[in-house]
Amino acid sequence: MTSLNAFFEVVYTARYELLIAVVAVNLWYGWQSYRKLAAFDGPFLAKISNRWYNNAFSSKRAYLEFYEVSRKYGDLARIGPNLLITSDPEVMIRMSSARSKYTRSPWYAGQKVDFDHENIFSTTDEDIHNKKRSQMAIGYSGKDIDGLEAMIDGHLLELMNLIGKKYLTIGSDLRPMDFARKASFFTMDVLTEIAFGTSWGCLVADEDVSGWFESMEKTIPNTIKATKIPWLSALFKVPFLRKLVMPSGKEKTGPGRLIAVSREIVRKRFEEEDPGRHRDMMGSFIRHGVSRVEAVSETQLQIVAGVDTTATVIRATTLFIITNPLVYRALQAEIDSAHTTSPIISEDEARRLPYLQAVINEGARMWPPVTGNMAKKAPPEGDTINGRFVPGGTWIGKCDWAIQRSTKIYGDDATIFRPERWLEAEGETLEKMERTLGLLWGHGKYSCLGKNIAWMELNKIFFEASTPFLKLAL
Repeated sequence: MTSLNAFFEVVYTARYELLIAVVAVNLWYGWQSYRKLAAFDGPFLAKISNRWYNNAFSSKRAYLEFYEVSRKYGDLARIGPNLLITSDPEVMIRMSSARSKYTRSPWYAGQKVDFDHENIFSTTDEDIHNKKRSQMAIGYSGKDIDGLEAMIDGHLLELMNLIGKKYLTIGSDLRPMDFARKASFFTMDVLTEIAFGTSWGCLVADEDVSGWFESMEKTIPNTIKATKIPWLSALFKVPFLRKLVMPSGKEKTGPGRLIAVSREIVRKRFEEEDPGRHRDMMGSFIRHGVSRVEAVSETQLQIVAGVDTTATVIRATTLFIITNPLVYRALQAEIDSAHTTSPIISEDEARRLPYLQAVINEGARMWPPVTGNMAKKAPPEGDTINGRFVPGGTWIGKCDWAIQRSTKIYGDDATIFRPERWLEAEGETLEKMERTLGLLWGHGKYSCLGKNIAWMELNKIFFEASTPFLKLAL
């Protein structure tokens, strides 16, 4: 006790000196931070600390804050002491190409539900990432899934039946429907069947079965916090701290619920005599060498990332359609004149409908499904971008909101929902538009493996869903 008292006495005696030292250290850190990327402009607070970046996320409108910064400060703006954000699609392509020396930044480390295990999206180890991509590419492409398109068709029929039998307004019998939630039910049922072989049945029950969406609504904000404060990932590697604050898998909702469910799904599969025999995603992963532990973390990623992204495009595009009478009528006219060969339009047939494709492209462009910056780290030797040197180790993220509203790519009316731009453009202009839109799903070695399945869902739902509710919207 005497030693402790002596310590506090020394601290009290030197309190002013200690205060000066703390202030001096902070000033030195701020100055060094400012100098590192002094060639790049941005909000002043972002140049000396992470406060601006954290405030942007706390406002729940970070994507708009980044958009405004990009508009004000140019295509390579500073939003943190060591963080730049780009609105230049060519910079994104440069960082993600197969031979690029850029690597994933620690931003990705927060992209996991269970901090004990990495998944294909969270790992920052390039070798592990490449190995995982080779193991999972075929499964995510759908080539290893028997009856993939038929599965999607089945759940689309469930959605149409639900709307027609329960929510179709007839005369004065008004039946309001939360289509945003129904879109999530659709993408969840599709994902769970193609991933694990069994749908969770949200559409049939017309409810959030077992509270999956309630759990995800708690999980995703935690993921955002982890990416906002990357050093948390390192901190949670300490066993005591991890046990103290991280979910155990015993919780009834939130991340803990998701951990428990994913473990149970994988446990049942691996207890089978031949766990790789199933013609679903998990079966494909297992056949290509994914272990039991790895399967758990990948299952968690599929549920969190594979459902809401596609549902976001469905919700936003539907809103744009029903609030634009000219677009609505043009789309409906094309759909009414189309000749399909089965109860549900095939993907090949949908891709041959030019205005439908234009509407889907424009909806995805106007409302990007992912708003994370997905920052890459510059190689140790640094890089020179558009004549400016980027020091080694600098993080460069992307602003999809700005990229997809680029007047250089999409024209002077890029902030307006106008599907016709995709029909009017041709040659090099159209190629640039298509290449830039494709960046929504990443590029090169970091491209989304499941994008083809997402596009298949989009191609079908806007055609089939036109009859039950779009015709009644105007």
